[in-house]
Amino acid sequence: MRRRTVVLVTVLVALAALVAAATLPAVSAAELPNGTSSAPANGTLQDGPDAGGSDARIVELYPNPVAAGNRGEYLVVRLPERGNWSLDDGYHDAAIPANASGEIALAMDPSNASAHVDDVDVHGLDDYFPLAATGDRIELRRDGRVVDVVEYGRVRDGYRWRAAWGEWRPDGYEPRSAEEAAGATVTPFVLPDSPDAPIAAVSGAEERLLLAGYTLESARVVDALVAAADRGVTVRVLIEGTPVGGFSERGASVGDRLDSAGVDVRVLDGNPDRFRFHHAKYAVADDRAVVLTENWKASGTGGRSNRGWGVVAADERVADDLAALFENDAAAGDTREWTAFRRDAAVYPSGTANDTYPARFEPPPATAADVTLLTAPGNAADRLVARIDEADDRALAIVPRTGGPDERVVHALRRAADRGVDARLLLSGAWYDRDRNRELAASLADEPIDVAVAEPRGRFGKVHAKGVVVDDAVVVGSLNYNEVARTENREVLLAIESAAVADFYARAYAADWRGGGRQLPMGLLGGFGIALAAGLAVARREVTFV
Repeated sequence: MRRRTVVLVTVLVALAALVAAATLPAVSAAELPNGTSSAPANGTLQDGPDAGGSDARIVELYPNPVAAGNRGEYLVVRLPERGNWSLDDGYHDAAIPANASGEIALAMDPSNASAHVDDVDVHGLDDYFPLAATGDRIELRRDGRVVDVVEYGRVRDGYRWRAAWGEWRPDGYEPRSAEEAAGATVTPFVLPDSPDAPIAAVSGAEERLLLAGYTLESARVVDALVAAADRGVTVRVLIEGTPVGGFSERGASVGDRLDSAGVDVRVLDGNPDRFRFHHAKYAVADDRAVVLTENWKASGTGGRSNRGWGVVAADERVADDLAALFENDAAAGDTREWTAFRRDAAVYPSGTANDTYPARFEPPPATAADVTLLTAPGNAADRLVARIDEADDRALAIVPRTGGPDERVVHALRRAADRGVDARLLLSGAWYDRDRNRELAASLADEPIDVAVAEPRGRFGKVHAKGVVVDDAVVVGSLNYNEVARTENREVLLAIESAAVADFYARAYAADWRGGGRQLPMGLLGGFGIALAAGLAVARREVTFV
């Protein structure tokens, strides 16, 4: 079972970034004359076709199974024909069976390795050839000559690499394609202004109610879940087992109540864990999908603190796509039933937000939009960056904090600003974020991008939203702008193509920017026009930041 030390949020975030940086991608590459390796791509070292190794490759690595002693580790090679093939890592060497050809797995413990290998035969190695979980450089040789090299750094438990993937993936994880649902009915909202919106979306479920989150502590949400279960609705919950700060007493009480009501509660707490954190925040109620930037707790969906964004998509295709994601994530080996988790879970005291804030932005009427479900690990970061790279007029991003000026999404915003797009980044002013966010703003002060640290001024407690308005589109979801979120966390986002929806979020964004606009360069307001009527009637893209 996973355990994480309870420390300050800022320390944990920093440590997570360091761990992520230490997990290097595997590379299969030709050795250059100076002894270094080329870019992450398969390469060979033969002089020409007569070398006989032109199609020989190391194509898969599984060096760090969760079993004691790394039982079941293996690698997969592709051999064009039988021959005098061998492996060498500078410390050990092993002969590959002489009758082997094609794509085969090689292991010192083939019986245990077979449980993890897909679609290839497993051959035993007679020689001692361990795969180092701390990093290694493995050579594939023919007649003593090196024909392929794979070099990798420290590997997390249960992760494997395939050349076709170009990345490490946890055992049991498969990426998802992004399918667009044209003409979905969409209703956007912001928090703390509309705390009833997510509750209303799930309260009327008649057949299925699936709720996924990082944390679940809201009594209102639990009331809706229990009431649905009492009506005979299939109700299931999936939450993270080791959130930063530990599992709260309030969360444990909520889980106990749901379990007693017959709700199927699953906790991502097993080993190997496919995700660093299950950070997604969404629900499926019949044919409605709710995707949020906020946690299911008072400070988030309860409207007691955070500036958050959310959206309800009333569309069977979107709901089914999200339900399929839920089923996949809830069924894998790193989930535990609530009773099993509760028996040995450590829980910690926690407070709850109880402030009140004005409702300035009511949800607009539902509108038709093209909607695409994005997920991390997988397609979310690439799609988000690509969308910003296509921006013509505006790219308005809001996020609590970032991985720095060179983080992928931040860098995309900087590129957009460089080509004349009105690109802005609004960050949290919470005490644990304020200093680093001001440092980021200062570091980018000489660039065209505008960066502000939010000053809520009684309109909300702190920025917790994670979204970006790009021209007539918006991307809303749980993804923070850092490497761990992009590559290791389970994150869920909706990309929405709609001028009306984009302008709704842009109006809220403009108000939040005004609240903390000390970084606002007045000369760049022209891209959004002038403020209109006091009723906040705003024409397309005519949003003011003064």
